[in-house]
Amino acid sequence: MAKKSFVLLLSFLITLVCCAGCGGDMQTNEDSSDKKSKAGTGKAQTAAKKIIEPGQLISRTEAESFAGEKLKNGQCDEKPEVGMKKCFYGAASEDSGNFFQISIQQTLCMPQTALESGQNPKTIFENTKKILSEGRIDLNGLGDEAFIGTIALHILKGDYYITIRLGNPNGKENRKELEAAGTKALEKLQSLLI
Repeated sequence: MAKKSFVLLLSFLITLVCCAGCGGDMQTNEDSSDKKSKAGTGKAQTAAKKIIEPGQLISRTEAESFAGEKLKNGQCDEKPEVGMKKCFYGAASEDSGNFFQISIQQTLCMPQTALESGQNPKTIFENTKKILSEGRIDLNGLGDEAFIGTIALHILKGDYYITIRLGNPNGKENRKELEAAGTKALEKLQSLLI
């Protein structure tokens, strides 16, 4: 019973981290795709062989096309306890609250202790999907599974869990743009894994 409670609590905390905006210490990065990450000791070595940076999936220029306005350079952050890398592109205009954020969780970035407790991108995605069941919009044709919930697009593709948020606090109003961004991110993911 205690283990089940722990897993549920951990899943809830992971969901909060996934849905968080641009919290924490973030670093500005001109082009995340140039940044090379190394899996540290204690990181899982699985079928996935490459660590993917979120800026490799959606560049600032691409994010601008989905947001419909100029954006600042990406601010990158990591949440290693859940294997997450995140890139936040804020509006260039001081008068706009618009933004584009993409995060990716991947087994190669997760600590061994999390993996041993049964956490991986797929289980985190599934738990998030359960938690966000109310008002969730399930989607077909994006990755292995996808849905829109709590102002974000959530995509599971193999060993990767991608989350995309786009400015407006109502993901349903941004559905077309979110799906287009998800399609672009999946195309790039596929090309990076070849």
